[in-house]
Amino acid sequence: MEENNIKSDTTKLKLVRCMEWLQHQNDPKKLSLQNQNDIQFICETNAHRKKFLLSVADDHATVPAGIDEPAIEPKTVPLRRLREEGLQMLCEWQACKTYYTNYQQFQKHVATHASDLHIIDKEGNVDYVCLWDVCGHSTSDFNEMVRHINYHAYHARLLAIGFNGRATLKLERCKKDSTKRNQLPPLKSKHCCMWVGCSASFNSIQVFFDHVKQHINNTDEFLCSWAGCGAVFPRRVLLTMHVRSHTRERLIACFHCGHHFACNRKLSDHLLRQNVHPGGGYSCSMCGITCASEYLMREHERQHVSAYACALCDMSAPTPAALAHHVRYRHLAGHTRTHACPHCPYRAVTKWDLRKHIPTHTRKKKRKKREEDSSDVEVSEGNSEEEVKKERVKKQYACHMCPEKEVKIFSRGTRLTTHLVKVHGAQWPFGHSRFRYQISEDGMYRLTTTRFEFEDVSKKIVDGYSWPKESLTNEFEFNLKQTAVATETSPQKFEISLKNNKNSDTEDDPEDKQNKNNKAVEIMMCDVDEHGNIISTETIQSDVVYT
Repeated sequence: MEENNIKSDTTKLKLVRCMEWLQHQNDPKKLSLQNQNDIQFICETNAHRKKFLLSVADDHATVPAGIDEPAIEPKTVPLRRLREEGLQMLCEWQACKTYYTNYQQFQKHVATHASDLHIIDKEGNVDYVCLWDVCGHSTSDFNEMVRHINYHAYHARLLAIGFNGRATLKLERCKKDSTKRNQLPPLKSKHCCMWVGCSASFNSIQVFFDHVKQHINNTDEFLCSWAGCGAVFPRRVLLTMHVRSHTRERLIACFHCGHHFACNRKLSDHLLRQNVHPGGGYSCSMCGITCASEYLMREHERQHVSAYACALCDMSAPTPAALAHHVRYRHLAGHTRTHACPHCPYRAVTKWDLRKHIPTHTRKKKRKKREEDSSDVEVSEGNSEEEVKKERVKKQYACHMCPEKEVKIFSRGTRLTTHLVKVHGAQWPFGHSRFRYQISEDGMYRLTTTRFEFEDVSKKIVDGYSWPKESLTNEFEFNLKQTAVATETSPQKFEISLKNNKNSDTEDDPEDKQNKNNKAVEIMMCDVDEHGNIISTETIQSDVVYT
């Protein structure tokens, strides 16, 4: 009798839940929204559902179970087998929701959804829309959509690794927004292998990674033959880790927000930064900022110590990328502004700067933000004021040059900068574009008057160089000539020669001419990405005689 009562109660519970679901589906407002735009409705509904489910999940990242569905719990596996054992890869295609433990079968299954795409006909042009949960990607190129779907399979595996990784590495949960966890980077072209002598291309990113691993296993000298590289390593493991910087391969992802990382430490840092307790953590002795771990504090403190000196001024920078950024904007700005704005005469140094400049011509962003803020306030009328609007700590900037009894305090750093320049006649160091402020013991922000440098860098700046610090834009011009193509054992080579000096037509004194001819030229060649970040550098020093 007890078993029959339990079965009847379970059946009634299922019927009640089914009736509630049907009533929710037949809501007139919901149906009208669906009729307006099916794809937008599906994406928005799934985004809100995913955000709710992941927000109410407990600290062990348990996926809430449905009717007669077992709960999926993260599995603690040995660290060496984290990427192979206990993976529960979920196909998040609309109306699919199938789990796989075999990655090869999962890839084949996901590839079959290429025939299930939603198609929108727009005046003769066809757009393909991805129905993966919280994605909504659309394109008119079918091959691009195939690459996109294959990337979902690769990304789902990284999510499964990160799901178990939280239990294995004993990490806390992510607190970021999860509505964009399945939005992928654009894949406009095929995945091309740039290994010397190979021109293969693939639509599947996993097949591309497997192909590159064959090149790594076949090399005997542990030489990276990726186009333009030529780096040599003592062990094959180090070569494998290096090649990932070329292929952009990632090994793990955050299960909550979807960000993927190159190693376990990056995921650990990602979660530690979000779970710093107010009374804990490690404080930086230079600026007072709180870091989640001792490793992150050491990495942060490196930003305060300059290790690279500029040969054209007294500026020093903590990294080669920062030094290249300084030279590009300070000394070469007149020759590197090659990205023109289509709306005004402004020319940017990088594509990133141009993308940041273009929105200044429109006010759409501000309008959308105001509308979103107003809608958020209307929706959350029942919530407390602390949930609707977070209180921001107001910063106060104090002038260190004013008398103690007449110290002036400002609410913005720019106002203190104006005060220091106009009232006290302060000037920022050459090479710096602004003043920098750091928090003091009393909570006030004051001008940073100390710059930390390596001893050899300080000596180089104080003693000076063997030639005057002059701008490259006014003095030097270079000829670039290719001398050798890339081979299996060497990268592509160029010959750089110095053009005649612009001022060579003027008559100089013999002593000045001799000093001028003895100038040494130091050239730093940098490979940079579209954002201006340095990928690799090489410094060339030579004594050049020119007339």
